[in-house]
Amino acid sequence: MKVSDFARYVSDRKQATGGGTALNQDEGVLYGDANAEARGVLFCWMATVDALERAATEGCNLVVCHEMFYFCPIGSAGLQPQQPAWRPNYRRLAVCGRAGLTVFRAHGTLDRITIYDAFAERLGLKNPNPGTGWDKVFPIPPTSVRDLVARVRQTMGLKQVRMVGDLDQRVTCLGLPWGGLGLDSNVGYMQRLLELGADGFIAGETDEYGLTFASDAGVPLIETGHAASENIGLELFAQQVQRDFPGLKVATFTRPTFVYAE
Repeated sequence: MKVSDFARYVSDRKQATGGGTALNQDEGVLYGDANAEARGVLFCWMATVDALERAATEGCNLVVCHEMFYFCPIGSAGLQPQQPAWRPNYRRLAVCGRAGLTVFRAHGTLDRITIYDAFAERLGLKNPNPGTGWDKVFPIPPTSVRDLVARVRQTMGLKQVRMVGDLDQRVTCLGLPWGGLGLDSNVGYMQRLLELGADGFIAGETDEYGLTFASDAGVPLIETGHAASENIGLELFAQQVQRDFPGLKVATFTRPTFVYAE
């Protein structure tokens, strides 16, 4: 299978969800050769130096990442000439060049195919109402925030979570600002969930602005982590690729890039 064949496979999977066939503008081959033969594919949340080195070690010359490959300022018009020299970018490119890797990004397309729904399913949430796609909320039996925190920690395998709100408050309808949709840059999405009836949030990544938005809305928010909320669906998609291409080597890299220090 060539990288271009994989791109068509992703497009076909997107079309099956009703999302059209075209990849998004921030997706596709970001480095390497679209005509290269894929000897193996490694799926990762972000194509970090560690993930790229793992791909090289595993013999996977195609790296499929969900998040950005190059770091560049928000709002910049694409990668600027000086930015490949930024240290993280330079180190990533060095590994790719040395190992002959091709990097393919599947961002919103993978959110649509597996990531959002897999996050909801891991949390045991069903019967979204109202809305379709990502504009939906999940009614639940009245549950205290304290119990929700315990449930999130258990189902997500987290020792601790960051949150805002009254632990004794009752929640009856959850919104899921997964990934980075709990950040201040995406409070419009959280507002949409409030309009749909959410009285509690289980988020991927948030920040103090996002937490304050939830707090001043009177709505508790529990943070799980950007990668943690998306790796579930990423691993599911990798399993589906292995099912559909049984002769292809498929690997995943989901190790977090940070730890909590005591």
